[in-house]
Amino acid sequence: MSFLGELKRRNVFRVAGVYTVVGWLLVQVAATVEEAIALPAWFDAVVLSFLVIVFPVALIFAWAFELTPDGIKRTSAVDEDESITAQTGSKLDIVLILSFLLFAGAMVLPRFLGGGASTTDMPGSPNAENDAGSDAIAEPVGGNVASIAVLPFADLSAAGDQEYFADGISEELLNVLAKVKGMQVAGRTSSFAFKGRNEDLREIGRVLNVANILEGSVRTEGDKVRVTAQLIQVSDGFHLWSETYDRDLTSIFAVQDDIAQQILTAMKAELQIDVDDTITPATRTDINAYGLFLEARDLIASRDVAKMTRARALLDQAITIDPAYAPAYAARAQVHLLLSDRPSSYGDIPHHVSRPKAVADVEKALELDPDLAHAHAVQGLLNNDEGRPDAARASLRRALELNPNSLDARNWLSLALVDIGEFRAALDQLNALLAIDPLYGPAVNNGMLYSDEVGDIEGAKDIARAYIRRSRNPATTAFYTARIAVLEGRLADAVVALESVPENARTSRGAQWLSLSYGFLGEFDRAVNTVGLSGSFQLQRQIEVGDPTAAIDALRAKLALNPDIVSSQLSYIQALSIAGEDEALIAFYEDVYAGDLETFETRLRGASARSVVPPYRELALAMQATGNNGGVQRILQRLKEVIDRFRAGGSRSGLRDRDEARYWALAGDPDKSVAFLDQFYEKRLSLGPTDFRDRAFDSLQEHPGFVAVRERARQRVNEQRALMDWPPLEVEIFINPLL
Repeated sequence: MSFLGELKRRNVFRVAGVYTVVGWLLVQVAATVEEAIALPAWFDAVVLSFLVIVFPVALIFAWAFELTPDGIKRTSAVDEDESITAQTGSKLDIVLILSFLLFAGAMVLPRFLGGGASTTDMPGSPNAENDAGSDAIAEPVGGNVASIAVLPFADLSAAGDQEYFADGISEELLNVLAKVKGMQVAGRTSSFAFKGRNEDLREIGRVLNVANILEGSVRTEGDKVRVTAQLIQVSDGFHLWSETYDRDLTSIFAVQDDIAQQILTAMKAELQIDVDDTITPATRTDINAYGLFLEARDLIASRDVAKMTRARALLDQAITIDPAYAPAYAARAQVHLLLSDRPSSYGDIPHHVSRPKAVADVEKALELDPDLAHAHAVQGLLNNDEGRPDAARASLRRALELNPNSLDARNWLSLALVDIGEFRAALDQLNALLAIDPLYGPAVNNGMLYSDEVGDIEGAKDIARAYIRRSRNPATTAFYTARIAVLEGRLADAVVALESVPENARTSRGAQWLSLSYGFLGEFDRAVNTVGLSGSFQLQRQIEVGDPTAAIDALRAKLALNPDIVSSQLSYIQALSIAGEDEALIAFYEDVYAGDLETFETRLRGASARSVVPPYRELALAMQATGNNGGVQRILQRLKEVIDRFRAGGSRSGLRDRDEARYWALAGDPDKSVAFLDQFYEKRLSLGPTDFRDRAFDSLQEHPGFVAVRERARQRVNEQRALMDWPPLEVEIFINPLL
């Protein structure tokens, strides 16, 4: 018998086949176990090496030994007539067939069961909606086939302290893919909302409106990093592509670029889509500077003052390590602005102190990298602050050209449009942002505000409902449920929804709206003492519904320490006006603004941003009370100009009706004032006592129309109070106590 014939007779080929298939399955199990229980990165490599080493031993054993009824014997000791190798071969054939079936199942079954080795595996029930016999591309659960979400990579490092690093890789991949022409990429906020949650991929795809999901993990050991990534088709859970990278940490940027390129190649080949496959390389820097930058970026996203202060220190360190790292300069410029006392910022550093630092950092970032999207976005924010609206919009649009997924740029562009009264254009930008990132909170909140501003109350409620359907956060769900209730005049339901959130889980926005709802219902003590309010907002509520005299003392102390804080100046003007301290307000106007209206407007520029009219009313009331009638007329003219600008920009909000009512009351036309106040009442179902205690309406207290609308509002408030088992409010609480 020939040598090949002898190999066949002794079942050597069959043993090789069984060994190969079973060995492959063992390698897959080893890789899965390694990821699942965080074994060392070398575990699967050791298993593979062992199988390779043992393979020739198994073949030699199959050649040299034979299984007989009396046990295992050397082949040479068994007479050929007594050999049962044919029977053994048949059994091995069965084992081989079963092994191949198992192999095929592991490769093909995920397409039909929606499973696979994903870290967010779907349940194992069959997908009855798919046609297994079709060669056509499966219809995506959401979005077009060229749509993708990058889920946050899992941190599998032994110490579990590389979460920000894993998040950074995910976000860099997201940004790279977002720049690819023809690719629809879900935004960071929505993608990262699924962090650490083992949810059905079909549900994630539905929420994010994408057809594909990229997920993976990062594990660092010393100066080594292992990155795994896998691209999954949402409709059936099929793995279009997967890869594992073992690299030095210093080559992490090349790993990011390689993964992004592989994804595009896989999507083009597997999904037959036409996308531009040009990858923009990630910005290179020292790995330590990169780690500091990533940690700082997460802290900035929190918008918490203490965390942003920490972020600034980290960025200082990153720039010291790599003075040519442009993204660190752009991020630090943003922190300078966010920690300032700008009306839309969070800190109390005087803007004239923080602004030059921000300008220097933005200029440096653009010098180092003229195509850095974030630097152009921050430049736009600076331009808007400095009264250059055209330059602001140009910078922000340039940022979006460079990175269509820049949430900051698109949100800031919407705010820049609002600042010039272009509410409908701002709303268009926010809707585009929500299409990218449906869970991006600022866009949801601002989208509701500006839908309301253009008179689209149903649109505002639709935005909230869409968020509620997608959100898994009970606190934010309660918040937007309450916002809908407020728009519908169901203040009792708003209070119940917001009170349902435990105090220790209450967000600052939830606390603010609970305080506002209490105020609408005349529960002033509750409004001031709502748990979860920031110190500045609590002081503001003290001014509006509490004791303005106590607030004045607190604000005087703050201004004595730092007289340049714009937010304190605004609150002080409001408190003085509500308390009727008109002479003190005029003295403050003369002292701080040199009695000059242009200086007043310039110093408080931005106070009217986000659709809030500047404090013209308070200044006009003070001048009227002190006999400066000429000054009153000039201020009223500016007030009317602002209102008209908002109207021209598409504003149809009841808030503009209230502004008009105030204007006409001060201008001496009570009938027009009452007519606009009545419109305000019809549009804004949530009117409370403070809306009628406004000093601008002092001259209307006996006007029949004013009395009628006030009484209707009081009845509505008392209907809501009855639902809370609170006693009704008397009319006195709706009347200015200074009268």
